[in-house]
Amino acid sequence: MTQTLQTLLNLGNDLSNVTVFTANSEQTAIYKMATQAVGLDVNVVTAVPGLTACRVWYNTEYYEEGTRILNVDDDISGIYGKTEDNKLVKYEGTLDDLVRQGFETCEEHNAKLWGLAAALNGLFLKNTTTVGLRYICGAFHGSYAGDPALCGADREVQSSGEDFETTLRSFKLYGRVVRLDGYAPKTKYFAQGGMQAELGGKEARDMHHAAMLTKIAGEYPEWAKVYEKAGGVTNIRLKTITESKEDW
Repeated sequence: MTQTLQTLLNLGNDLSNVTVFTANSEQTAIYKMATQAVGLDVNVVTAVPGLTACRVWYNTEYYEEGTRILNVDDDISGIYGKTEDNKLVKYEGTLDDLVRQGFETCEEHNAKLWGLAAALNGLFLKNTTTVGLRYICGAFHGSYAGDPALCGADREVQSSGEDFETTLRSFKLYGRVVRLDGYAPKTKYFAQGGMQAELGGKEARDMHHAAMLTKIAGEYPEWAKVYEKAGGVTNIRLKTITESKEDW
C-alpha cells in the first residue's frame, strides 16, 4: 500500500485527496501506523471485506453520487509509457494530467469508465485513446460514484473477474468505455494476499477465478469468450469494438 502512495506522490499528488479503504478496524489501525511510520499523511477508512464489496461500499456509502473516482490497487509501483523504439519508460506527466485526460474523454463521449492498458509491454502499448469496447484493468481506472455499472442491485460481489464484469456492464449500459492505450500500471497480478487470501489460497483462487470468468462470459456471449492463457490460466477475450481512436 505504501508503494502505491509513493507512486502517487511521484506523480505529483500530495495525498490530501487520497483515501485508503480497509476491510476492518484492525486493518485500519495497521494501515494508519504503516503510513505514519514512513511519513505519509493519508485518510484511512474502514469499509467492508472483499474487493468488489469494498468498491460497492465506497461508491454508495462514502462518495456523493457522480463524484469522479480514481480507483487504484494497493500495489502499484509505477505508471509506464513507451519510447519510439517500444522500450518502457516511466510516465513523466502528473497524476492530474492523466486523470483529466481519462475523465474529459469519458465526458466528451458520454462514457462512464476509463482505464489504462493492462500489459506492461512496449510492443503492445499504442499512443492512442480508444473509445468502444476494450478491457479496463481494475488496478487503475476512473469511474463515477453511484454508477449502476459498478454498484447496481444485480452487481456480482465476488472479487475475481470484477474488472471484466465492470467493463462489460459499463459497455452494455453506455455503449462504450475509454482506454488510454499508451500507459500501463506496474503491478503484480495474482500476487499473494488480496483476493488470494480472501479465497483461501492459490488453488482455490484459480478455481474460483475460472468459474467466475466462465459465468461472466456466459452473461455477455456477444462480447466475451473464455480461453486459456499459457500455463492453463483462464482468461476472457473481449470482442474488439472501436467507435473512435485518437492518436496522441
